[in-house]
Amino acid sequence: MPEHRPARRPARPAAPATGPARRQAPRRRQRLARTLTLVFAVALVAALALVLPRLHHEPKAGGVAVTASRPHFTAGVVSCTFTDGARRTANYLTGVSTAGRVIPTEIRYPTTSGSPGLAETAGAHPAIRHGPYPLIVFAEGYAVTPATYAKLLDRWVRAGFVVAAPRFPDTDAAAVAAQHNVDTEGDDVNQPADTGFVTRTIEAEASEPASACGVLHRLLIPNEVALAGQSDGAETVAGLAYDAHYAEAGLHFTAVVALSGQAFGAESSSGPDPYLAGPPLLVTQSATDTCNPPQLSTQLYSLVHQSAKWFLELRSAYHLPPYSGSDPTAFSAVASVTTRFFSLEFAHGTPGQGFLAYGDRSPPVATLSTGASPPTIKPLTGSAASCYLHY
Repeated sequence: MPEHRPARRPARPAAPATGPARRQAPRRRQRLARTLTLVFAVALVAALALVLPRLHHEPKAGGVAVTASRPHFTAGVVSCTFTDGARRTANYLTGVSTAGRVIPTEIRYPTTSGSPGLAETAGAHPAIRHGPYPLIVFAEGYAVTPATYAKLLDRWVRAGFVVAAPRFPDTDAAAVAAQHNVDTEGDDVNQPADTGFVTRTIEAEASEPASACGVLHRLLIPNEVALAGQSDGAETVAGLAYDAHYAEAGLHFTAVVALSGQAFGAESSSGPDPYLAGPPLLVTQSATDTCNPPQLSTQLYSLVHQSAKWFLELRSAYHLPPYSGSDPTAFSAVASVTTRFFSLEFAHGTPGQGFLAYGDRSPPVATLSTGASPPTIKPLTGSAASCYLHY
């Protein structure tokens, strides 16, 4: 709002109260009143023009919108480690398993601090002053890390979401390298439970005054959690949200984004697992991706029998670049549509024609559709060698 400054023009001297001046005073006062009214109206409009662009409606718990000043967020990041002692971790190189599943998790959060980190106290934490926020739990693909997707995850954080990205015990890049690059991909069947465990742990720690992961204290809106994942990570979150074999009682999700993924069992002789209706779903897939051929994503979309689902088709892109940012055009479409989807769902709105129009702004790059059936995309032959082309 403009700063209030004292008037620099001196007050007009009073007119002598004699003769004609006295008779004309009422008319001058009327003109003066009209002039002052006009000046006040112009000043009010100018003030509102400066203030209103800074206001927006932020969704709060329960979907209640309130007017608030939106700060300019950057993304802070810390790493916290959570251990599930009830399950075991296999070593695919030695064939030996050990007790527990140790899951380092990168937590990205909105901040206005220049150098965010765990050293900041909870009471003075810049994220806390503007929160709490919804949570997105993101599942990485095979043999990469959450840092691979930093540009996309940070885009969500700048929109006002906390993003937690587990590093899976056997399929994270560091875990694969530690096992001398043997094939550990079969461990993805354990990842829905890893994701569920991390989700429950983060939600619990956010409500505790003395959390082992200090940044979480009072950071989250309770029960506002979405899932997202890419490639094997998309398979992971779809399994946790919809697969009858992997869904966990007591976990409820606001929305799911599956980036170039498939259903568990999609490529087995017995076919995919049975899927249940669940939270609103957004699937993205490139029509030219041979690492995750389009028919796998369209099958996943078809398995989720509900009306609240959308499909973003990228016209031409490799498997990873639309999500790592190395394909700027495809990345821009994915980042903007997924951010809008999360914003609508966390506000408890219903994406409608406006959302479809938003996703169709650049048809040569991407198109967005909805309905019981996915778009018709030509099936492709899978090629593992294409998975990380143009990384």
